[in-house]
Amino acid sequence: MPRSKYISALDIGTTKVCCVVGELTERGLNIVGVGEAPSEGLRRGSVVNMEKTVHSITQAVQGAQRMAGQRVESAYVGLAGTHVLSQNSRGVVAVSRTDHEIAHADVTRVIDAARAVSVPSDREIIHVVPRGYVVDGQEGVRDAIGMCGARLEVEAHIVTGALTAVQNVVKCVQQAGLSVEDMVVQSLASAEATLNDNELDLGVALVDMGGGTTDVAVFVDGSVLHTAVLPVGALHVTNDVAIGLRTTLEEAESLKVNYGHTVPSCIPREEMVEVHQIGTERSQTVPRRHLAEIIAPRAREILEMVRQEVRRGSRDGYLPAGVVLTGGGCRLMGMTETAQTTLELPVRIGTPAGISGMADRVSGPAYATAIGLLRWGFNLSHRHNGHAPTHEGVTAVYQRTVTWFREFF
Repeated sequence: MPRSKYISALDIGTTKVCCVVGELTERGLNIVGVGEAPSEGLRRGSVVNMEKTVHSITQAVQGAQRMAGQRVESAYVGLAGTHVLSQNSRGVVAVSRTDHEIAHADVTRVIDAARAVSVPSDREIIHVVPRGYVVDGQEGVRDAIGMCGARLEVEAHIVTGALTAVQNVVKCVQQAGLSVEDMVVQSLASAEATLNDNELDLGVALVDMGGGTTDVAVFVDGSVLHTAVLPVGALHVTNDVAIGLRTTLEEAESLKVNYGHTVPSCIPREEMVEVHQIGTERSQTVPRRHLAEIIAPRAREILEMVRQEVRRGSRDGYLPAGVVLTGGGCRLMGMTETAQTTLELPVRIGTPAGISGMADRVSGPAYATAIGLLRWGFNLSHRHNGHAPTHEGVTAVYQRTVTWFREFF
């Protein structure tokens, strides 16, 4: 696959594996291939069965290849799981040139200085994201190259992951016949697809509600300030429904998607739904409000955990642009209203924007990570080729994202 034209993204989630192939055109991101497969080898974003994970990746990639008419040989891969942690760091260096003009080498050195944090031997740095530069005490500098100064500082956001968890994901991708172009934390990838520059500058929280985990990323003054992965997701809601109504997980998922609601008071008391009981061929009718009463506590619990992370990562929860919900879990009826009440912030559903081609296949919030991975890949390709990005997004706001990728990947 020519590197200059096509790029592939691989979203390995707890409930599904999605492979998307796209190309960047003058009209935006053109999607030429999409493949999906059920994910059975992951739990809370981490690999627990390599054979099943490899099989799911292979199925998704084959589907994308058939649709695109192109062979997928490498991909940008999303990274999730509760092992992903983050912290902020600061680096300081003296400008090396005698005329005190800041060069690329100075920026590289100061980012290296910020990266020199204490990381346990069983963890690996995934991202070092510069939040902003300080030149001789002048704060708020987005791009320091070309400026004059004697002292250069950088504020950076560092994301780390468990070494073995990252290696397992990479090994599964390689066994499926692909090489890994880069690993990207899913919250940053989803933000790339759904957030705009105004929201980033004002202050916004991105909440990606997946099957096994909920990813949170807080952006303030145009850059990421805090990221976290919560060990709860949409599958926990499904499990609650299966236990509460004594039915199978498949039936519980269908009930949740088609009739579930997070606000029981919105459901008329006389409305009923049919439930097939587990272990028998019989079915019973239960009030739809009872289904909502099972779902509502779990939804509030997840959102309360999100609220704590947003407050931890922002200035006491002050985010003028509010919260953007994305991921398959946010499609639950009533979720937006419940989120607004719980988080006490404006809430909207984030969907991938600026895409064409097979856009109808990937226009929903469940595909935010996959589309964001494509955008991330195209931005890095343009940067490596010496060109500026041709579209707005999170990477454009970062100005320069340094991703450290070890040789064993």
